[in-house]
Amino acid sequence: MKACHGLLMGIGSFLFCAVLLTACVNHISEEEEIINNGDIPLKFVADIHEVVNTRVANNNFEEGDEVGLFALAGNTTMQEERYADNLHFVLSSSGEFVSDESVYYPDDGVTLNLISYYPYQQEGVAMGESTMQVSVAVSQNEPEDYSHSDFLLASKEDVLASKEAVALTYNHQFFRLKITLVPGEGENVEDILAAKPTLSVNGFYTKAIYDFQKNAFSAYSEEEKITPAGEWKIEDGCLVGKELILIPQETTVGYQYISLEAGGKPYTSLLPSTLQLKSGKQRELKITFVADEDILMSKVSGEIGDWDGTEVDQSESITLHNYVDVSKLTFEKSNVYRVLNSGKQVAEICKEYLVTPEFSSQAIVAYPMKDDGSVDLSQGIVAQLLGEIGKGKVHGGSVLWNLEDNSLTYVAGTSAARNNVYVMADGKISLSVAVADNVLPVLALEDVARDVRGGMIHNYPLVKIGTQYWMRSNLETTLYMNGDELTQLDIVTENTTGYLQSDAEHYFYTASAVLSNSLLPAHWSVPNWKDWNLLGTYLKEDVSLLKSGIWLPLKDGDTVQPANNLSGFSATPIGMWVEPNQNIFEGKHLGYWTLDDTDTEIAEYVFYLKSDANTIEKAASGVERKAFAIRCIRK
Repeated sequence: MKACHGLLMGIGSFLFCAVLLTACVNHISEEEEIINNGDIPLKFVADIHEVVNTRVANNNFEEGDEVGLFALAGNTTMQEERYADNLHFVLSSSGEFVSDESVYYPDDGVTLNLISYYPYQQEGVAMGESTMQVSVAVSQNEPEDYSHSDFLLASKEDVLASKEAVALTYNHQFFRLKITLVPGEGENVEDILAAKPTLSVNGFYTKAIYDFQKNAFSAYSEEEKITPAGEWKIEDGCLVGKELILIPQETTVGYQYISLEAGGKPYTSLLPSTLQLKSGKQRELKITFVADEDILMSKVSGEIGDWDGTEVDQSESITLHNYVDVSKLTFEKSNVYRVLNSGKQVAEICKEYLVTPEFSSQAIVAYPMKDDGSVDLSQGIVAQLLGEIGKGKVHGGSVLWNLEDNSLTYVAGTSAARNNVYVMADGKISLSVAVADNVLPVLALEDVARDVRGGMIHNYPLVKIGTQYWMRSNLETTLYMNGDELTQLDIVTENTTGYLQSDAEHYFYTASAVLSNSLLPAHWSVPNWKDWNLLGTYLKEDVSLLKSGIWLPLKDGDTVQPANNLSGFSATPIGMWVEPNQNIFEGKHLGYWTLDDTDTEIAEYVFYLKSDANTIEKAASGVERKAFAIRCIRK
């Protein structure tokens, strides 16, 4: 039987077709019965979904490509006995995937779960295991090596015997990086091309273990210099055409870099901290080339299309539009979004809590940027007052923040709630536009505090409260910023430096660790009492706006004060560590380390919340026997 085949990268589907024609009898251990084959052959068909506006295309299976297939019967897992184990298929010149083996559907209505992968490995997955080593080629400039670096997976669950062919959709599991050379001021793109630039990417692992059941990578190894695929060409005044495939892994600022040579001169470009190697995604790295410089600047543009064949709508969500649709912003990973145009931030959109003399409400507020790249908090526009939806034309108000005292001047709006936020070419924000207006194409991305230390990376969500920007969750690290391990302690004694972890995996740090000046990411600090007082004053001392989670009474009969977390601060009652009682008041209290007015020593009292109080309290710091959580504020 003839089958069609193909891969469409970007927002299309990745499908293959084949006919498998042999019998097989396997034993499923957990059901303790023999599964016999029937007489209906298992078949696969494919189609290529044509999708407009994709910037990636022409990635197809070619003659000689090899794929492997596992079939699991019933409720068995990969670690158990398989109905079909690592069947091998090769694409023929006629467009069919052909195998020396074949398989029929089981009889008695037993369903199959199908898992297929590319490129094929003879060793497959050992019985009793669910992992397989995967890799990318070090030299990807050869087409075959580049193709074999692309790890694809397809799966289909609960497949019943049918004469109809089954369609498998292949998804990219690795990450693709496209590299563009942008001529700097005074540079000519033709001259750069004539200099025959060559490059390599350094500091990434080329091998890892992939777990089919956990859908995760681990055990990274063999850090190598990788040569990308492709040839340079001039497009839109830049050099494009170089790309490489990488295993998704953590990046470390200042560690991974690109080596470039042009005209016999070497250059280095450090990878930006915003680069995240996510499975199935691709990004474009733009390197500004200036011949007189040795260190070249680089930046990551917005995602240029999902490298994921099943999520067609995701491509639309990241396509540049002339507006940001705030109804599409989830605010799950952060309460703050960066709005970008051509890789430059042109606005910020926040879900925040506005407190005015007339009302208090959660709101979605858009802010323009200043010339120095900072957010202009004096020019905010309210797209929606979330607590006032349905109350008429009260949206569209203006927001002006006083940075000195964290106060708000609010001018009420007179319009309906708006979904679309526009950024004008002059940098101003608007909730409506005319046909003749010059509007920027923009992209909204969640803004996070990117904490890179050693080989680990942790993204903290952000929340804006008044003029303050906080991490939306507590610090969770076991490393210093240089990657050295922080000592895990069982008890707190005077001058001990380290962290403690409760049974609920909450992190508490000693005072010496806080004062080490090596614990917090750049531009983030432990708050002092001025910071806490500004926060409390703005929220009119209503602590329910800060609290989240379930707070328990200190003792039977006590009244628990409300916790609505409308501010987004997300203060949960994790307790504190106090010797000799260790972790106490979990579910009832919360304490945060607080600095004194000099920002160099621990304050006499720390910030403290209790379940039976609706105000900010103070607790003795007790540095010789206590450990508290850390909540960071951006300074």
